[in-house]
Amino acid sequence: MKKTHAFAGLVLSTALFGAGLTNAFAADETLRSLADKNGIYIGAILNSQWFNGGLPGNYEQIHKSQFNIVVAENEMKFDATEPSENRFNYNNGDKMVKYAKANGMRVRGHALAWHSQVPNWVNNYKGNKQKLLSVLKNHIKNVVGHWKGQIDEWDVVNEAISNNEPQWRTGSVWYQGIGPEFIDSAFVWTHEVDPDAELCYNDYNLEQGVNPKAKAGFLLEQVKRWVKNGIPIHCVGSQTHVEDTTTDKHFIGSPDSLRSLAKELAKLNVKLKITELDIGFKSGINVSKSDLERQGQTFRQYLDIILEEPNADTYLIWGVSDKWSWLGGLNRQKGLIYDDNLKPKPAFDSILVRLQTYEPPKDTAKKDSTVKDSTAKDSTALDPGQSIKQFNAPNSLSLHVAGRTLFVTGLASKTAAKVDLLDLQGRPVYSTNCINGTVDLSNIAEGLYVVRVQNGSTNLTKRISIK
Repeated sequence: MKKTHAFAGLVLSTALFGAGLTNAFAADETLRSLADKNGIYIGAILNSQWFNGGLPGNYEQIHKSQFNIVVAENEMKFDATEPSENRFNYNNGDKMVKYAKANGMRVRGHALAWHSQVPNWVNNYKGNKQKLLSVLKNHIKNVVGHWKGQIDEWDVVNEAISNNEPQWRTGSVWYQGIGPEFIDSAFVWTHEVDPDAELCYNDYNLEQGVNPKAKAGFLLEQVKRWVKNGIPIHCVGSQTHVEDTTTDKHFIGSPDSLRSLAKELAKLNVKLKITELDIGFKSGINVSKSDLERQGQTFRQYLDIILEEPNADTYLIWGVSDKWSWLGGLNRQKGLIYDDNLKPKPAFDSILVRLQTYEPPKDTAKKDSTVKDSTAKDSTALDPGQSIKQFNAPNSLSLHVAGRTLFVTGLASKTAAKVDLLDLQGRPVYSTNCINGTVDLSNIAEGLYVVRVQNGSTNLTKRISIK
């Protein structure tokens, strides 16, 4: 259920951003808590300096308090996890997974098959197709198997499309040695090892339109083929590394174009995720206050896609602070939501306010429209025609989760309430009667759910997060 707030319905001018808006919110209102309430994931990478212990303590504190999903910048890539043939190194990846588990975060794995950051020993087999297939399969089997059940989603294939014209990237060691079938194979092998993980194709410049001459247009045709042929693909990751001058809707590369891709993917029952977002300015220019305010508006416009498109659920930023950012290598600067001193920028305020004031359409609720295999069973028959709707119920019912207990208040005296727990696809997970105002959720897996409480003629429906 979207929380109402005094800011709802208020038109916020750009002049307000960066002027201490965060002070207007309760101390416990964070990007993370608001993302949970809106049923989405918002996150940032843990960069290589974090793995090496080279960051101030408040960096980690900000990260775990503001974000509910995490991915490693480099530490799960091929060269990091298999530096020499069949000798695997999981130390850094294990460190991040442990951190995520301790802080109740969703985990992305990045990335299994990519043309870059491939260790030199792989190139020794360029002319041997069967050996390269064996190398890739063995890598996936070991890496995905090591973190089976701990990595929620994988970038199975990364940047396999040429940036110059819509075709496969022919310079990749995998393409040169195997051909495009390495992509299909990687998805099949990953699914075989961990059938519960979401599997993504991830790439950049997908915000430049879905016409046949654009990268997203080419990718869309491949997704159609994968779906038709039963290749297990569940999501497309849009890196969304954009420059401030290219984000106006009149230019090629815009939130509107990425939204169009989301809509096309929805027709195929495939999710869109924003996986590596930054919005930089050219290096060397003086970035003004108004520039930062405009940047904040663009961050919000990309967030709108995740909030408003039913098949979009992830908004992940490629860094936390401008001081520790990869953007210098792209001749860009100041592309993140915290400044060099780990102080929130107008972009942070823009995201916070949008999460706080977002209200779903009254006749529908944002929900995950994609379908994944599930083993969840429930003997309680629910009307399959019932839609999950979220609303501010005109009654005294309220609910919240603390630990693994659901607390329900405002129940009619001596009347049991029916409590249904559903996943985000609307499928029943658990059902019980509540008399004393508490429901034990200790046997329910971690994740986001919808809980529906019916007490006499009153009812309340709300998204909850179980950690």
